[in-house]
Amino acid sequence: MLQKPVDSILSLSHQQIVEQLQAIASRHLPVSGNQVSFNGVETMLCYGLFYILNPHRYGGRNIDKLPKDAKKLADFFGRPYGSITNKMLNLDGSRLHSAKAEPQLFAALAEDSTLYPIIYKDIFTIARTLDIGDERLPDFLGYFKNQAEFADLAGQDDLPATTGLLLGDAENEMKELEKTFDLDERQTEKLALHKVRLAQHRFAVHVLENCGRICVFCGFEPRSLPQNSGLLRASHIKPWAASTHKERVDVQNGLAACPIHDAAFDQGYLTVDSDYHIHRAIVLSNSLAHDRRSSIYFDELLYATLRLPANAEKPHPTYLAYHREHIFIK
Repeated sequence: MLQKPVDSILSLSHQQIVEQLQAIASRHLPVSGNQVSFNGVETMLCYGLFYILNPHRYGGRNIDKLPKDAKKLADFFGRPYGSITNKMLNLDGSRLHSAKAEPQLFAALAEDSTLYPIIYKDIFTIARTLDIGDERLPDFLGYFKNQAEFADLAGQDDLPATTGLLLGDAENEMKELEKTFDLDERQTEKLALHKVRLAQHRFAVHVLENCGRICVFCGFEPRSLPQNSGLLRASHIKPWAASTHKERVDVQNGLAACPIHDAAFDQGYLTVDSDYHIHRAIVLSNSLAHDRRSSIYFDELLYATLRLPANAEKPHPTYLAYHREHIFIK
């Protein structure tokens, strides 16, 4: 059963959202320290930031490098930038001294993916009726702005299929969460899984943006289709299961590709050398003369080298070397 503070946030009424938004908008800025507690609206919006940023990456000297929308959100709250990331770290259980209700809320939202979209849309619908526009309160997930449905988390097909593999190195963390925050086994697993899936989502979005949202092998560019069409994928070069935590979120360990070239690369029929030239496995090259129309995808359309934007962070040679050594079919 949910703790009362958690239940009260998940069941925010229309009037409560109105009152809390008005209270935020009327603050005498800035709010310092712990003088004003985060209300339910602020807490829910901080949770939404997990879809676009990793709070562990920001703090101290680089806090000013927060994404623009996160800064605007902090400004609207009248709080220092660091208070936003600190709240996020409380929510996902990274800070063991945080209030128990915060990880319990994160676990509840992780367990039922239908809850957050409803609350997020309610907050922004009400905010706009109160003349709180995008300049003050940015629609950082873009769903109210575009009148779109919440998309599935990106890049999930690049993760191992089983929960055991996904959480194989999180056992100690899960024990600590369960003990510290009075979570049951199910809640703990959902929280830990959601953290992994959110990290993969952010990685995939970053990789797609870094690659210019085109297939780096053939240039396929589905710009007129929804971003969640599945026709452009972001995958690891060195597989997720073989990577360290740092490598799993490193944009230089990722490539964007159409489903055909993504599958060919993942299964070792294609690889890339340190100069970014694309190579076919011998078995794939031999198939071009025998398999009907395969030459279209693996000869006519296939670039000689990866197609990357001029300002892209290029794939790191270490990851490419791993792929050639361990994945490529020789």
